[in-house]
Amino acid sequence: MKIKIILITLLTILIVITGCNKEENENTLETNGMLSYTIDGEVALEKPTKEEGYIVNKIVCDNDSDMMWDNDNWEVELTNIKSNDRCTVDFTKDVNTPGYRVTVTSNVPQNLDSSSKTTVNNGTVIIYSTSPIQNVTGCKARIEDNKVIVENMTSNQTCNIVLEDKTLAGIIKAAYPSSGTRSSFISIYTEAALHEAKDYNASGSFSGTSYYFTGNPNNWVSFAGSLWRIIRINGNGSVRLLYAGSGGEDGYIESAQTYSVNGEYNHPQYVGWQYTKGDSLSTNRENATKSNAYAAVETWYNSNIASSYSNYIDTNAIYCNDRGENGAYSTSNQFYYAAYTRLITNKRPTYECRNEADRFYNFGLMTADEVSYAGGLYDVNNESAYYYLNTEGGSSTGIRYWWTMSPSYFHSTISTLIFIVHIGNPGRLVDTSVSTKGVVRPVVSLVSNVLVTGGDGSGNNPYTIALPN
Repeated sequence: MKIKIILITLLTILIVITGCNKEENENTLETNGMLSYTIDGEVALEKPTKEEGYIVNKIVCDNDSDMMWDNDNWEVELTNIKSNDRCTVDFTKDVNTPGYRVTVTSNVPQNLDSSSKTTVNNGTVIIYSTSPIQNVTGCKARIEDNKVIVENMTSNQTCNIVLEDKTLAGIIKAAYPSSGTRSSFISIYTEAALHEAKDYNASGSFSGTSYYFTGNPNNWVSFAGSLWRIIRINGNGSVRLLYAGSGGEDGYIESAQTYSVNGEYNHPQYVGWQYTKGDSLSTNRENATKSNAYAAVETWYNSNIASSYSNYIDTNAIYCNDRGENGAYSTSNQFYYAAYTRLITNKRPTYECRNEADRFYNFGLMTADEVSYAGGLYDVNNESAYYYLNTEGGSSTGIRYWWTMSPSYFHSTISTLIFIVHIGNPGRLVDTSVSTKGVVRPVVSLVSNVLVTGGDGSGNNPYTIALPN
């Protein structure tokens, strides 16, 4: 059984073991003399923080106690503590400094408890896995009960741990080997395939590879009492899902508030998933007011997901209401938002979401860019697209239009327009006034370590999922 104990708890345990009196010592964080700290060999009066960029290089104990430091989770792990011992923990920012550290790489890193642990000279490092371990290479280690054990550490080592990958992302990649990047988006795409594109993270930069579906693949998932279609694997390994109801024509949430993004339409502010009233884009992006669509999805999310399934949700996944404009923002003259130029003029979708105020978390809608990646095209039908189809090959929303969260353009105080998926023309991406009657299909992202417990991803046998024990 793994024992993780925060530092102050370790100190308390050591005091109990030794029964010694407290004494002042400038080399220790506490006044009990059990632990002291150094940074690159120089005495430190207190422990540095992980946020400062430090890792533990090595631990030295006078009486051969055996302990580990988890550099990822910034925790002490006890293995064999000797009484009347004193240990020094040495921190460094130089990952190449010789020490007693195990660095881990893996095909499923999220299923390991850490990617870096440090121990004493001749000590032991244990890496714990939530998935069966297939093999370990690159280090002197043994496998025991879903643990990788590296003993008698006398130098830094790197272990490559190959796990049985039953994560949802792993199953998807096994079923649909990547077709690589697509070079053109000027026409619809109907082949059932998995493609690659650079993803964008919450830090505001491109990071990781996203794997997205086209055509009508076996990408059905049963989650939270409903069926969903897989949009893509996010760059961090979490999996983005599009709500599909029971799998018939009810692939949207029922609410009187979902039939327009906003009831008003004579100001550019109304393209906001959330917005603040005002005559500048920066003011609109202050996001004090919820759109009708946002409020409806939020209510549904709180009742159906947050109440019972919040631990399944990747809260760092971005849902982008890109209000960047191409042209001068105006409340009286027509101007275009960035997505219009990307998808109609240039036909080049992206996962980029430049402005922090346009990034939303926990839940959202599909973006027009994601529709384009999935094989859709502005003003062209695609009745082979998964985002359009239900389990019987018809429309997932019947005769109802459904909203994306991507603004298109503002038209001279008459209307604000946002992209919507057309149903009368199957799978067609169009733009229309925010006051148009439509429905919403929530989008959420499942955490990267969610496991597949059954199913083959087909509409009649969707993937079933669970979190690891």
